Amino acid sequence: MIVVHLTGGLGNEMFQYAAGRALAARRGAELVLDPSWFEGEGGGEVGFIRRYELGCFELDARVARVQDVARFPRSRVEARLRRVLPGRPVLRVLEEPAFGAPMPQIVDAPDNTSLRGYWQDPSYFADAEALLRRDFTFRRDVVEKGAATAKEIESSRIPTLAVHVRRGTYLSDPGIRERLGALGEDYFRTAIGTVSSQHGDLRVFVFSDDPVWCRARLKLDHETTVIGGEKDTWPTIMHLMSLCDHQVIANSSLSWWGAWLNTKPGKIVIAPRPWLLDARWDDEHRVPGEWIRIDRDGHQADQPPSTTTFAPVT
Repeated sequence: MIVVHLTGGLGNEMFQYAAGRALAARRGAELVLDPSWFEGEGGGEVGFIRRYELGCFELDARVARVQDVARFPRSRVEARLRRVLPGRPVLRVLEEPAFGAPMPQIVDAPDNTSLRGYWQDPSYFADAEALLRRDFTFRRDVVEKGAATAKEIESSRIPTLAVHVRRGTYLSDPGIRERLGALGEDYFRTAIGTVSSQHGDLRVFVFSDDPVWCRARLKLDHETTVIGGEKDTWPTIMHLMSLCDHQVIANSSLSWWGAWLNTKPGKIVIAPRPWLLDARWDDEHRVPGEWIRIDRDGHQADQPPSTTTFAPVT
């Protein structure tokens, strides 16, 4: 049994699922998704309640609280004997190092392991790509919700580009603002220009939780559609992003997966550097080597100053 401790929103949960799914496949073990973090407040962001999001996919994995399916060793002796004790399996906890530092041990972790972390490194699940692309097939209702926009994307006679502008809690939550911060218009203009330099005219679809800002600040020399997105539409937005020929992503796991799910040959994906403003967090292992990194705005003029101290989740 491989147990994955889920936290965060849809994109974070997909990283955690991917790491656990790959490990379970290597070990021929059952995968269990533990939603305990979502019980109670289930939060971590100002004004935002997080919930289990993976129901937008048809996943063949059990969703159960870890204490209902397994247990943790009460002593060193029990830990050594975990494979032979009767009853519920005794788990070994594998916790990601602070600040997302690489942890290659996850690849060879044994059966009966509990994973706790973000696991935002594609090398952790590279050998399970085919499995994950099958698992991350959106449910019919998710696809149907975006059918009109999908038709526009698929019928375009010129290359399509998905642009994700994440603002919201990246501005309103002091801790997230200091750790991640919203990207400025210079980043998006440079990134879009990079794609246009190779493909000429583009049909641009901008997906954002702040469509008013996008319409006011991202006036582009391309036919552009701005689509607002609230929490209940995030799976549909990710699906629509993946349908485009190319992607300009934010420092967001939502658009990371939108780009990863794009299977078109020759796709261009632009990602920001650095991903996080807090230099202690691992940055290079998060983004596939074939994606293009573009420096983000250094001044972050759009963001109010913060005097808070943020302790990152580990």
